[in-house]
Amino acid sequence: MKKKINFWAIIPARSGSKGLKNKNIKPFLGIPLLVHSINFAKKLKFINKIILSTDSNKYKQIGIKNGAEVPFLRSKKASLSHSMEEDVLEDIRIKILKNNEKLPDYILWLRPTCPLRDLKLYNKAYKKFNKTRKSICVVSQTDPRIFVSKNNKLVALNKNFKNKSMVRRQDCKPAFKIFYGEFFKFPKKYNKMFLGKEIYFVEQDELCNIDIDTEKQIQISERIIKLNKKNYARFLHTS
Repeated sequence: MKKKINFWAIIPARSGSKGLKNKNIKPFLGIPLLVHSINFAKKLKFINKIILSTDSNKYKQIGIKNGAEVPFLRSKKASLSHSMEEDVLEDIRIKILKNNEKLPDYILWLRPTCPLRDLKLYNKAYKKFNKTRKSICVVSQTDPRIFVSKNNKLVALNKNFKNKSMVRRQDCKPAFKIFYGEFFKFPKKYNKMFLGKEIYFVEQDELCNIDIDTEKQIQISERIIKLNKKNYARFLHTS
């Protein structure tokens, strides 16, 4: 008899956003932003528990009302503006063990700021993850011609720019943005490399490339979606 896999969806929703106050519960298409991720997780048959990780009682009530579990509030240490994912994961691990509960085997990490997701793609990613047991990131392709600032001057990160002022995007290796959704093994101890050294990926439809950070992004995204309801329909999770 096969061992039942304990696969959780975890939605990290800190309340102290400095850029946009209470960003994670801002209304988006009629419901709080984080609820889109809860609704999406409920549609994934391989998920057997949906956990909202938050430091806020208000967020907790919204999560529970919409079908997530909030067995504990996040500690202050894991809720700071500079707290990283590994800090949140360690906080979850400690609190689960303190409650004498079983740790999850695997995690799907769903950030609430990314409300548009493709159900078919995530099921495809799960099948791939099931075969490899290596971390898988849902990604979007981005322009590889990236520059950083050094001494108030632009410095190209891409080696294609060596001895050149301009290069064509198609002549560069593809570059990707992550942070839409990650499948990985739940770390049994504090680990900054919780995704491991080998990370696979699946690329999402460009219509899903929304990552909310400002009020203006909410307004523009809502307007575009409402004007193109047919194209966006399968990526929406308002219920």
